[in-house]
Amino acid sequence: MRPNEKSPDHHVACGAATEGFAAASASLAVVGRYWWNMQMRLLIATGMMRLFRAQWWLFIVVGFALLAFVFPLGVAFVVSAFCAGPMNPKAESDYLVPLKRDDIAASVDATVEQSAGLGDPDLSDVLEAVTSAASLHHIGFLRALGRDVDDAEFAAAALGALDGTLQAHKAKVPNPDMQAMGVAFIASQLKDLGRMEKFDPERTADLALTAMSSEALEGIRIEAGRFSYGMEGLWSGAMRTGPAAV
Repeated sequence: MRPNEKSPDHHVACGAATEGFAAASASLAVVGRYWWNMQMRLLIATGMMRLFRAQWWLFIVVGFALLAFVFPLGVAFVVSAFCAGPMNPKAESDYLVPLKRDDIAASVDATVEQSAGLGDPDLSDVLEAVTSAASLHHIGFLRALGRDVDDAEFAAAALGALDGTLQAHKAKVPNPDMQAMGVAFIASQLKDLGRMEKFDPERTADLALTAMSSEALEGIRIEAGRFSYGMEGLWSGAMRTGPAAV
């Protein structure tokens, strides 16, 4: 059965399952990092942290020892280590990590800057033009829908508009960088169109994840992409041949 032939209930169920899984994963990561910090503070309190700061591989020894002799604690330690790993724990900060990604905005900006050609002015100009055009296409698509959309639909339409505009410009962006551009674009559109007064990294990340992965939002992503691609074709034709051709 094709996606567009599935029942509305199917789309709603799949969308809810995806969002629920994403929320559960995010919650587990926060709990894991909390447990990791508790273990690090225990090492600090007992004076053992200086050994781990000098020899990071002691964490591996402890992990294997706990798995071998106290299996439940070993599993909890390994899970907490995996949760803390993406937050880049450092010896100089006693391996303590923040519970949430408060630096998402800076990380996204850095990745988008990297995707803009690492200083290549030509590619950077192209991507700047793409995002500006995609912003207009996104607004045009929302108006063409003729109805109010929730934040998840808003974000999905933003991703579709960005993707369609990129395709029209034949701009090649690696997939990880494309994801970062999508998050940054969603945040920009939310703020510019008055849906988010102050940048909220956690909310933006959740919306982006839902917009990228929800099957229930696949239709609006595709339609926004087609709309943007078509509008770029009209604009480029008008610029080449003048208003008479349109």
